[in-house]
Amino acid sequence: MRWSKIKNIIIILLLMVNGVLLALVGFRDWNTRQAQRETEERVVALLERSGIAYLPGDMPKDLGLTACRVITRTPGPEMAQALLGPLREELTAVEGYNVTYTGADGSQAVFSPSGEVRAQLAPGAAPLQGEEPGRAGAALIEERLGVQVREAGRQEENGSLELHYVQLWQGVPVPRMELVLTCKEGGITALRGRLLWGEEEPVTGEDTLTAPTALARFLDELNRGEGYVCSQVTDLYPGYTASGTTTVTLTPSWFVETDTWRFAVDGYTGAVTATE
Repeated sequence: MRWSKIKNIIIILLLMVNGVLLALVGFRDWNTRQAQRETEERVVALLERSGIAYLPGDMPKDLGLTACRVITRTPGPEMAQALLGPLREELTAVEGYNVTYTGADGSQAVFSPSGEVRAQLAPGAAPLQGEEPGRAGAALIEERLGVQVREAGRQEENGSLELHYVQLWQGVPVPRMELVLTCKEGGITALRGRLLWGEEEPVTGEDTLTAPTALARFLDELNRGEGYVCSQVTDLYPGYTASGTTTVTLTPSWFVETDTWRFAVDGYTGAVTATE
């Protein structure tokens, strides 16, 4: 038999082997997706039998996050000036661990090493100028403080509007890190909350829970009879839970939003915590 024919036969055999391998991989992937769909359907059915409607539709996939630590830094005069404008340096004061900066227009900001911030802006210092308050507030926080946020809610009372923002770390929400802006008389007048601001250190990661497993742990917690009651799961998304003060540990978690409470399911241990 001529070598060219042998070579063609070998090529055909290799193509057949590759085809079989691809078919096996595809079948395995199909089985995995099918098993995942069935698991999701079972969990949704369990929720419904407990009188809880699952509203988000498709479930998210894996968390895709690893734990990290943030070594926080106390914001200095640069951030204070970005927030307040020109400072009156002679009125900068240190009380305990807190540093207070006073603006030339009488505005004031207090920063702590753990990231707590309280600021009172002078009238007219941050006018809305007809812009939608939520967008204007997010722009002020991102431009003046250099952190990313997304609006989480608002509350109107006695002529003032409070805008609540969840801070994002590398684009991922950290619901406990919330900043609140007060709008009154056409402008932003005050800010309070906790900044997550500093240097990140990676932490060795582990395998994390899937969304159906997180929902099952959430349902187990409800069935314990700890007084938590809900009738709807309105959202399910990955994020970080935060712990610590000057060093903040960010742990991958699933957040289960319901019509009454928000629950955090630890992405490693499955421990469930009601956050609000």
